[in-house]
Amino acid sequence: MKTRRFVLGALSALACTGSALAGAQAQTQSYPDKPIRLIVPFTPGGVTDNIGRVLAERMGRELGQSFIIDNRAGANGRIGTDAVAKAAPDGYTLLLGGIGALTIHPHMLKLPYDPVNDFVPISLVATNDVVIVVNPKLPVKTPAELVAYVKANGAKMQYGSSGIGAPTHLAAELFKTRVGSNMVHVPYKGDSAAVMDVVAGNVDLSFSTVSATLSLIQAGKLRAIAMTGLQRSQSLPDVPTLDETVLKGFNADTWVGLFAPAHTPDPIIKRLYEATKAALADPDVRRKLIAGGNNIVGNDTAQFRTFLDAESKKWGDVIRTGNIKLDE
Repeated sequence: MKTRRFVLGALSALACTGSALAGAQAQTQSYPDKPIRLIVPFTPGGVTDNIGRVLAERMGRELGQSFIIDNRAGANGRIGTDAVAKAAPDGYTLLLGGIGALTIHPHMLKLPYDPVNDFVPISLVATNDVVIVVNPKLPVKTPAELVAYVKANGAKMQYGSSGIGAPTHLAAELFKTRVGSNMVHVPYKGDSAAVMDVVAGNVDLSFSTVSATLSLIQAGKLRAIAMTGLQRSQSLPDVPTLDETVLKGFNADTWVGLFAPAHTPDPIIKRLYEATKAALADPDVRRKLIAGGNNIVGNDTAQFRTFLDAESKKWGDVIRTGNIKLDE
């Protein structure tokens, strides 16, 4: 009798499991059947938000469902990132995440989420160029002249960034390490403030995003010396990279990518990747993103994961070498 009850119980459990699996499979096959929430961990109007709105509109058409942009700003992107880490893994809550919360802050802070195990990377959407700009009165016009000048002037040189621990700050610290300079960091609350102090001549140079500097470069109020990524900017094609001139292998762009919570089913991840790929191939999407100083990427999950591992190692080394700490 006990054996019979055990067998019946086992069969019942198997039936429940099979039913649950069938339900999950049906849900996956019908995905998406309701709006998708895209959490942007920054305020409206910034680089990440602008990318998110362009991408979401086109992906929504591709998937046949609308995207709801949810700006969860705070703690330099960590609040919105944490919200996605704790969301249901059903493909209806996604993250447009970036370099800071996922590959820089883990080396500086104790986080409420695991940047590796709490997310599935769907696609690296775009990199946002970082450019070294100087006041036009500074006697440098090429990357080689800049390196010679910062070496000769040492701690008399001051550079601005968008804040301690920001990607632009770490790009400058990597530059300092590579050239052997001890120029002084002046942190600001955002790119715009740092850039305007270069225009005013209060600091010598700044590592800033193209989106924050393009109009000032075009107006002649700033001189662009070099790009910090591995390729020239599509917005500033005449400005050389450090990699191609004086610092081989130098790579310090910012970036934005699409993520889902861990354990999101593979078929949903594939569906989202295909929609991302289609959106980034759209000429109108490409035009809008390039105009914002972005270089379009659109790689797959495996490629994106490899990229994230390399980014985390690189910035961890820079943070330890510079003994950089957040004032938080």
